[in-house]
Amino acid sequence: MNDTAALAPAQANQETDLLDLLGILRRRKGLIALGLFLGVAAAALYYFLTPPTFRAEMEILVGQKSGDLVKGASSGSSVEGVDTEEDVLSTHIQLMTSRRIVAAAIKEHQLDKISSVVEAVNKSDSVTPLVYILDNLDVTKGGDGVARDAHTLKATYDDPSPMDCATILRAIFDEYSTYLKQHFEGTSTQAVDLLTQLANETGRDVREAEKQLADQLANSAIMWDGEKTRNIHKERLDKIEEDLHDLTETEAETASRLAVITSFLSNNAPNTVSDFDRLALLSEKEVNRLKLMYEVTRGDVASEAFQAEQPIRQATAQAEYDEYLSLVMKEKKLREKFSDGHPQIVSLREQIAMMRKFIDDNSAKITASDTRERMQPAEMLQTYVGLLRNDLAGLVQQREVLQRRSDVELAKAKELEQVEMQAESLRREMLRRQEVFEDTQDTLKELNFVRDYAGFSTDVIGDAEPQERPSWPKPIIVLALGLFAGGLLGFGMALLSDLMDTTFVDPDDVQRTLGAPVLAHVPRFEPIKRKRKDAPFAIDSSVRVHHQPRTPAAEVFRVLRTGLLVEARKNGHQVIQVTSPLPGDGKSTTSVNLAMAFAQTGKRTLIVDADLRKPRVARLLHLDGELGFAEALMDQCDPVDVVQTTVNENLFAVGAGSIPPNPSELLQSDRFSQLLNVWRDKFDFIIVDTPPVLAVSDAAVVSEEMDNVLLAVRIIKNGRKAAVRAADILRRSGSEVGAIIVNGYQTKDKSYGYSGGYDADAYGYGYGESHKAYYGDNVNTLQSV
Repeated sequence: MNDTAALAPAQANQETDLLDLLGILRRRKGLIALGLFLGVAAAALYYFLTPPTFRAEMEILVGQKSGDLVKGASSGSSVEGVDTEEDVLSTHIQLMTSRRIVAAAIKEHQLDKISSVVEAVNKSDSVTPLVYILDNLDVTKGGDGVARDAHTLKATYDDPSPMDCATILRAIFDEYSTYLKQHFEGTSTQAVDLLTQLANETGRDVREAEKQLADQLANSAIMWDGEKTRNIHKERLDKIEEDLHDLTETEAETASRLAVITSFLSNNAPNTVSDFDRLALLSEKEVNRLKLMYEVTRGDVASEAFQAEQPIRQATAQAEYDEYLSLVMKEKKLREKFSDGHPQIVSLREQIAMMRKFIDDNSAKITASDTRERMQPAEMLQTYVGLLRNDLAGLVQQREVLQRRSDVELAKAKELEQVEMQAESLRREMLRRQEVFEDTQDTLKELNFVRDYAGFSTDVIGDAEPQERPSWPKPIIVLALGLFAGGLLGFGMALLSDLMDTTFVDPDDVQRTLGAPVLAHVPRFEPIKRKRKDAPFAIDSSVRVHHQPRTPAAEVFRVLRTGLLVEARKNGHQVIQVTSPLPGDGKSTTSVNLAMAFAQTGKRTLIVDADLRKPRVARLLHLDGELGFAEALMDQCDPVDVVQTTVNENLFAVGAGSIPPNPSELLQSDRFSQLLNVWRDKFDFIIVDTPPVLAVSDAAVVSEEMDNVLLAVRIIKNGRKAAVRAADILRRSGSEVGAIIVNGYQTKDKSYGYSGGYDADAYGYGYGESHKAYYGDNVNTLQSV
């Protein structure tokens, strides 16, 4: 909802701007017509005075030649022209229009002797054949629509002679094509010669590098494997260093094992160390080594017999041990239920003791048997200690031998290291020269192969032909340009005239400018003609609401009255001021008609003539008496004494009275406010007619005491400034213009943009035919003077 509300003003402004443009076209159609006429006249004059110009056109296909097409290569372009880029076409455009190509064409084809060129040169001393031809030559990228990416050029030349322009364009293309051919042929031959010389030099460099490397290898102990040099002493040194590293690790491991075992034996008494403790000091690898030595010393038979009986002994010992564990677990469970002296626990303890004795006895027998068949753990440990000491001694000797060999190989490797670096440098230099030589040979082969296929191909696909019809001026284009320029000129004059004219365009223009709503548009009406035999009017004939209450003019004031009544109920407005920017805007006539419209509704209405300089209310209502508003302000009479009756029983009036010397001071006095307060209590509405705002300051002074201010504006030429200034003066005085009444006039001259005619179409309020249909034909009509 908010978005819609926000868009509504914008749409309204757009519609208003569009209507305003249409209004300018309607109001200033004479100026627009004048501009169009001038544009057409200028176009016709240009068409008949401009000499015809013919144009020759030529289409050129530009292709990039490539040897890949001949070789069947897949890289680069596969067909001519495919790889031609935008910058290449731009280069060809610049080349074809260059001074060098055109000058060569003039010289080779004698273009300076062509009649059209000679005639142009003779007309002006500053024009040369080169300058003239360049000015008329144009080259652009070809291709339109779906073929806009085509690699073509479009060359055109304009000239008064159809034959000469075709001849000149062909000559320029021939010179352009010749230049391309000679340029690329010369460039290719020069490139081949340079590459051939470079290939010979690089070949000599490669051979010299190979000889230097061969001499270096022959005079040294360095080995060559076909790809790189080898220092045999350095390789041997690397192998010795690896062996020393392995030897160091083995020596450290052996020394640590010996230290562990020696420390254990020295810190523990022999009788406190079990066989299992001794065996725990040996790893699997060490046990296997001792086992091998033991088997060698006692023979294979004893070893096999022992191994054959070993499973039986293990099975028996396992069964005995399982039974022993079963008795121990059973005892544990009984102890949870019974005390230590329970018979069952005592019995189980006896069985456990007997089983333990049996296992120990059996173990002693097995041990005695094993003693005869295997080495004891103590003996094994002592034997192993001796082995470790022997191993350490051997490792020390081996280290000394390897260290002596390492020193020898290191000295020899250092002697060859400098020679090896020189040889490696020679090898890399040889490889670099070989690479340069191979690249040069490949480039030379390709250039020799594609020498005839280098450069660009330029094929004419649309030749320059003499034209029968001139290319310029074209009547349709000239006429369209003239109409366009004339339309712009006319619209510019209309817009300038409209901007300089400060006349209000329409009621919407008045409302936008002054910032207040337009409640009524009062047409201009002529005085009612009275016949000699008719009785005189009781009030002035301009009070149409009284004399012709059923006419559209009277209906306008009733519409105004209705709007003010709605505003009065809403905001409590009772005292209404009617003023105008300038004298003659019809504010007094409007005030009297509006007061009469209020009175016809039964409202007690008082109209006060506060124009103490040029009063008109008394004359319009035919009031009598010398006392008036001025006497009441000077406190020379009672406020009730100055109120007079009128032809309507609900309408009362206060004339201006005698003209005082100081009207502004009287209106600024407190007496003015007191009078209004007295009359507020006695009347429903008070209409105060005040002087024009721009004439004197009285209207601005009075507006401070008013509930609502009506500004009567007459549509006159350049009346906008006066109305805007009047509204600003009222705002600076602390009052706002509550509503605007537009007083128009009926005229056939609509140059001011606003007609005062009163009918269904011109008035805009819809009280034309519908008003006649409501009241019938028995309506008093206006009579023109």
